[in-house]
Amino acid sequence: MSLRQKLALGFGGLLVIIAAIGIHNITRITALGHSIDVILRENYRSVLACQEMKEALGRMDSGAVFV
Repeated sequence: MSLRQKLALGFGGLLVIIAAIGIHNITRITALGHSIDVILRENYRSVLACQEMKEALGRMDSGAVFV
């Protein structure tokens, strides 16, 4: 086996390892993105519920003032 073949095999192996790590990272980031999307949707619902409670309390306060 010549030096050129040894170098090509070595660099080829490194390239395969780097590609495998890159593919793995892409899949993990995609899964993480889906998890973050779920968390943000749930937090948005919580914020909307808090705003509705605040408005209801405001209506209750204004109703108590007129009584």
